Amino acid sequence: MQKGDIVRWDYEGWIVGAKPEDNELFETTVETLAKEKNIDKEGALYGPAPLVIGADRMVKGLETSLLGAELGKDIEVTVPPADAYGERDPKKVEVHSMAEIMRLPEFKKGEEEIAPGARVIINNKAGYIISANPGRVRVDFNHQLAGKTLRYKYTIRTKAESAHDKVAFVLEMYYGKPGDFKVHVKGEEADIVLMEQCKYDPRWMLTKLQIVRDLREYAGMGKVRLVEEYIKPEEKKDETAAAPAEPAHDHEHGHEHGDEHGHDHDHEHDHEHGHEHPEPKTEETQKAEPPKE
Repeated sequence: MQKGDIVRWDYEGWIVGAKPEDNELFETTVETLAKEKNIDKEGALYGPAPLVIGADRMVKGLETSLLGAELGKDIEVTVPPADAYGERDPKKVEVHSMAEIMRLPEFKKGEEEIAPGARVIINNKAGYIISANPGRVRVDFNHQLAGKTLRYKYTIRTKAESAHDKVAFVLEMYYGKPGDFKVHVKGEEADIVLMEQCKYDPRWMLTKLQIVRDLREYAGMGKVRLVEEYIKPEEKKDETAAAPAEPAHDHEHGHEHGDEHGHDHDHEHDHEHGHEHPEPKTEETQKAEPPKE
């Protein structure tokens, strides 16, 4: 692989324990493995994930390995703390009052419990709670994998070759649903009709800037158009009103006439079988790379 290649890969990230049986899986693209190790998350997208090689978005040890990887080859690499998330710094553990923690937006709304493992942002620093009692809360601002030796197992499945695939991979990398975008690429220009969700997602403003940056730098796009498309829905026809009217029957015709000519016609049986008109049918339509912090 070379710097700037856009690929899809499968990977497993493990924390190396004292013994092999102590190894702990912390992230993977393989759904069956995630479920087996009880780290699967509701709504998570599994399967080969898009990635830009050499974009400095992986830990150093893994990035170096990826630059020398071969397409389709299973690779395993062990990364020491110095080439991963660094050594753990005790000075990055802080004590805050429970009252201060309770005023944070994530807890003020009652959406999350103040308990070990809960993530917080204090003074623009991201951390996680390591202990909590009624008086004070200890928060660790080290990365959760700091001080850990990591082992990655990965395989690069595919590499984007065409301009269209490069655009599609980048969209998937940031938004996870490439099939819902309409993409047209001509030369160094890309027209992208946005999926419906983008119009109402407050994160889209930041995300689209990241997408445009990568499309310029790694997909070779000189011009990118992001199009919001609004289509007027078709009005449903009132099929009930269009149903044919029941034909009128004149039951009196011929009775007198028949009597004149001596014919006894019994018309009653002609109408006892009854014509059933089915109800009109209506149509019903019915209508995501390991983070480096």
